[in-house]
Amino acid sequence: MKRAIVVYVEGKRDLLLQFGCLFTSYRSIQSEDTDLVVFGPKQTLELLPDECIKIEYDSPYHDYPYLNSISCIASIQSDSVLNNYDYILRTDADTFLTPAWNSFYPVHFTAGLGKYALDSNVSSKLKELSRHLGLNHRGIHNIGTSHYGKPLQVKKVCELSLLIAEYILAAEFNESEGSWPGWYRGVTSMYSNEIAINHLIDHLVIEPDKLDFSSTSDDRIESHPHIHCWHTDEPFSKFQFAEGNYNNLSLADLNPSIIKDYCTFISLKALIELNVMKSVF
Repeated sequence: MKRAIVVYVEGKRDLLLQFGCLFTSYRSIQSEDTDLVVFGPKQTLELLPDECIKIEYDSPYHDYPYLNSISCIASIQSDSVLNNYDYILRTDADTFLTPAWNSFYPVHFTAGLGKYALDSNVSSKLKELSRHLGLNHRGIHNIGTSHYGKPLQVKKVCELSLLIAEYILAAEFNESEGSWPGWYRGVTSMYSNEIAINHLIDHLVIEPDKLDFSSTSDDRIESHPHIHCWHTDEPFSKFQFAEGNYNNLSLADLNPSIIKDYCTFISLKALIELNVMKSVF
């Protein structure tokens, strides 16, 4: 069994900080079957630790960066590397791995839980768009942003999602951003992922405890392989970390068996250990 965690990173301070935490968590769990694969522009990859597998790719979606982590897997550059794995997890840089990753081997295509179709109007709109595009919608909504499956499955979802997202941005949000929590441009990639997965994936498992689990939780880490930082100032907050508001905390005062403390612990370790990225931290 060979697995890969796949992310896209560009040279923005907040993304580099987040990636530093992901990398530190990856290194700390000492997974024997998992590589950390990073797509990004050449100048960004040069800043990253050599333990990563680096694939040069400069995403063209500068005006909508949420498509970066999708377009890199849909690209030709991904083929020669990702086909070497049995399973890949496409995810974002603002995530952490816990030791539970080392025993997380789902049988079917797996995602976390998303929160973007919060009313019936959005759900109906997604089904309507699917019909308009000639795609089958199975009625599954609020699919999380991180996807774990066989490389060909994940790539096909990314390829279709990218086409759908381009259509939605042009046809639905050309003149208006929409309005959250209704129909909203800012979550276009979540819409396109949902439509693509409903059409392509016969056996989808949504595991909110396993993927994209909240970094603010008081739960223990043992049951949660993958942690995601959402938009919050509650600990652990990627925003508060980027502002340096955790820098005076002591590692000895944290309980790394608890998720929110685990994320803080790992982030502070990243500050200490990643000499290669000192200029960023």
